[in-house]
Amino acid sequence: MPSPRSAAKATVYLNLAWKALHSPRGRSIARKAADGFAGAGNRITGNRFETQIEKGRTAVHKHFAEPESNRKGPFTRR
Repeated sequence: MPSPRSAAKATVYLNLAWKALHSPRGRSIARKAADGFAGAGNRITGNRFETQIEKGRTAVHKHFAEPESNRKGPFTRR
C-alpha cells in the first residue's frame, strides 16, 4: 500500500497530466497521435482491422474534440 505522502504526490502529478492533456494544445497532440497510431496499426495489420482501428481513432477524436466540461477542477482524492 502506498504511503500517504506518495499518494499525495501521485495525485498532484495526475492533476498536472489531466490539465496538460485537456488543454487546447494537449487535445491537438492527442488527436495527432491517434491518427499516427491508426496509420501504423493499419500498416502492421495490412488493413485487416481497418474498421476497428477507425472506430478507436474516431472515439479519441470525439473525446478530445468536445469543449471543456463545467468541471470545477482536476481530479480530487476521495
